[in-house]
Order: sequence, then C-alpha cells, then structure tokens
Amino acid sequence: MGMRGFAIVGAGLISFVGFASAASAADLSERSWTKAPPLVAPAFNWSGFYAGVNVGGGWYDGGNVTTSSNVASIVPPANIVRVPVSNSNQAGVTAGGLVGYNYQIDRVVLGVEADLNYVDLKSTRNGSTIAALPGGVTGSFNLQNTSKVDWFGTVRGRIGFVPTERLLIYATGGLAYGEVKTNIANSSAFSTGLSRLWLGDNSDVRVGWTAGGGAEYAFTNNWTLRGEYLYVDLGTSGTTATFQGTDPLQSQIRYNASRENRFSVARAALSYKF
Repeated sequence: MGMRGFAIVGAGLISFVGFASAASAADLSERSWTKAPPLVAPAFNWSGFYAGVNVGGGWYDGGNVTTSSNVASIVPPANIVRVPVSNSNQAGVTAGGLVGYNYQIDRVVLGVEADLNYVDLKSTRNGSTIAALPGGVTGSFNLQNTSKVDWFGTVRGRIGFVPTERLLIYATGGLAYGEVKTNIANSSAFSTGLSRLWLGDNSDVRVGWTAGGGAEYAFTNNWTLRGEYLYVDLGTSGTTATFQGTDPLQSQIRYNASRENRFSVARAALSYKF
C-alpha cells in the first residue's frame, strides 16, 4: 500500500472516532440521572419480650357484703333486736408490675402476659341501734362486716390487631387470683354492765378469671404506653363469727358474712420492649 492508501485509511479512522465520540456525547446528554433512595428505617414489629409497670384504680362491681345468722332459731322472736344496716363500697388505687411476650403475624399480634398488683378495695356492711328491753334495761347493738382485696395477679392471653404500624388494639383474658379478707365484729352492751362479742375472720387466696381489653402505642422502638380495662371475678368468700365467751346459749349463735368478689380495674402501663 502506498502513501496515498495510508492517507485514505487514516482519514477514515479519524472520521469514525469522531463520529463515535459525538454519539457518546449525545447519549450522555440525553441520559437522566437520579439520586440513590434514602435509607429507610426498618418497620416496627411488636414481636419480643417486654416488662413494665402499671398504675390505676379499681372498684367493686355490684354486690355487697351479705350477712345471715341462726339467731332466730335460738332466741325467742320478742327478744331479737333488728339492727338497720348500710352497705358501702370503697374504690381504691392499684399499682404493679408486668412481663410478657408478643408475636406478630402480619397485622395480628398474639401474646401472653402476667402481672402482680397491689390494690386497695374494701366493702363494708355496718349498723348500730339502741333498744329498750324488758325490765328497764337498754342495750346498744353494733355490727361491722368487712371484705377486702389487698392484692391480685393475672396470667392472660392477648390477641390484637395493628391498624397502624405502632398502634395495637387488643382483647385479653385468662386466670386471676388474689387475697380476699373477710371480717365480722358483732357486739352488744347493756345498761346492766353485761357485754357480748362475736368475732370472725378469714383470709384466703381465691382463684377466678379475668377479661378485658385495651390499646397500646409504641412511641419509640423500645417504649410503649397503654390504657387497659380488666374485669376480675375471684368468686365468693366469707367467714363465720363465733361468741367470745362461755355462755352456753350465746355460744350457739353464729353470724355469717360473704361477698362475691367481682371488681373492675382501669389502668395505664408503661413497658420496655427488649
């Protein structure tokens, strides 16, 4: 190939390189560039262990202390003094601790929880009267019957729905237990100086059931706050008062007190999710 041939080939190569460069530049100018998407925090999940504290209030749900005796079968009707009575139920504060575990499946949360709580619930049946008796004798008659719940605990299942990522609405129910105390103090005092006293006292741990529901919100990935209502039924408890003396007739008389231990609890709880 002569010099003329080399010149022709070189001119062709230069033209090709120039065309390719122009095409690449055109492609670069037409290509759209986008920024990488920002890093997104992982979605919140309710699964895991947690522990927390709760505080709120409790109140008896229906029913009062009921009383009975066998005095009518022992004492003549004319000698029985009827004492007017009144019932009162005292609401109280409750506070305690809780532990539990949740497992989330899509928008459904299944869980188990146990708690132990102090509570100050009291129901009383009181009465007093003064009566004139045969022979110019007067008597003062008093009765006081009290039922108390000092503490209770629950072991419950939970099932809930997650309408939004950090909000859990749930129902709960299971076993409940607690200490119930029942006391009776019936007394009479006469103008002759004679006095009589019947006392009864019982304390036992009752086992029953509980059901309720609530809503819980995760305001961080570890901390949650909830509002909750529980209905608790610990069954019926009672005691019998016996005469504190040696009189054979009075020693036959028994006074009984009982109560259906049903109460409600409304409380808030703060929990830490591990």
